Amino acid sequence: MNMKKLILGSSAIAIATASFIGLAFAEKKHVNTSNGSDLSTSELRAITLESWDETAWEVFTDKDGINYTTYPSAEGGEKYNPDLPPTAQAMRSVKLIEGSYSYPRDVKYLDNAQDKSKYKVLGIKFQFTYPGNNEVTIRPTREDKYKIVRYRDFITENDVDRNEAKKTPDQRDPKATPNSYDIYGLEFPGLGKALSVWVCARGAEYDLEGWIEDYKGDTHILKFGSLNFVGWRPMTVKIPSFIPQSRATYPATRSAVFKQFKIRSNPKSTGDPVILFFDELRLLTDTFEVHFDGANLDFDKADCDQKNRIEKALQDPTRPARECKE
Repeated sequence: MNMKKLILGSSAIAIATASFIGLAFAEKKHVNTSNGSDLSTSELRAITLESWDETAWEVFTDKDGINYTTYPSAEGGEKYNPDLPPTAQAMRSVKLIEGSYSYPRDVKYLDNAQDKSKYKVLGIKFQFTYPGNNEVTIRPTREDKYKIVRYRDFITENDVDRNEAKKTPDQRDPKATPNSYDIYGLEFPGLGKALSVWVCARGAEYDLEGWIEDYKGDTHILKFGSLNFVGWRPMTVKIPSFIPQSRATYPATRSAVFKQFKIRSNPKSTGDPVILFFDELRLLTDTFEVHFDGANLDFDKADCDQKNRIEKALQDPTRPARECKE
């Protein structure tokens, strides 16, 4: 009887283990080819998405009294003002800080570089008059270097205006139902595993979040943790496997996009001014994409762009992206 229980227990453990392994690897879908793939089926890299050496990001609060839209095409949005005067409820300021002591010394490639004059960090300062639910948004500027064209994986009529909606599909203007839309952020080159950012804090009781958007257009909030520490520290968060970043058809990888940081108050937050510095937003990613005879055969430019997303985001001279023609 005990032997039967042991066998049944072992079988249950084996089944549970197999199920767990299946779930763990379900996040990466590969396209099976006739020849198969070699050891390169896992190409893990740690790359820098943003170093803030050139552009100061947009920083604003929920108490600015201004409606900043997420998507440029959304109606009712106002243009970002980097020099907005303090309001009765909040103040905020942002700039790039340069100097030989500005960067985190624990980052090896920064500290060992011969020329450190080009290195900068993103500095932000904010303050809220009243305690409660307060938040600060830090996001890429709305300029071409951060613009990403997304192609829809489905047919939609949501963007058709009233006049076009009254027409039959064969009578509509082809440009009235676009199959693409623009978002702003940092595109993941490959399947993201984890994010990290170096933050220099001064003990303020606030919490840091990272927002990413998957290829379906859904936003996911990742919790980096508390900013209640002093000095430079790498803040890291794993990207859950349930966030869709791949499909079972070629190209399998469907890149996610880092959209913004959010800094949120908590019950211990005070009304003191808060100063923070950011540097080296990094991504641990799997850049593998299957290749086969016929992979470079394009139906149109959108097809070519979709297949070259990883190479364009990597900007690696040893792995150049193909030129996509109209």
